[in-house]
Amino acid sequence: MTREEIIEQLIGFAALAFKADAAGISEGTNLAEELGVSSNQRITMIASIENEFDVMIPMAKFGNYKTIGDLADYIMDEM
Repeated sequence: MTREEIIEQLIGFAALAFKADAAGISEGTNLAEELGVSSNQRITMIASIENEFDVMIPMAKFGNYKTIGDLADYIMDEM
């Protein structure tokens, strides 16, 4: 899977979890500042990522990934 494909899926997960328009989300979208910090939304996003990519993201570390691109880099490293 390419980084671009991962980003595309992450944008879909973010749109669903944060109830946002996918067209307004990109690789550089700041998760906390632009999408929100609700723990329920973050849990939804983490669950989608873990199920799709078979990687683990502890809730406490999710905040370390500032953008969609940061999450994509982490997933690429773990795959």
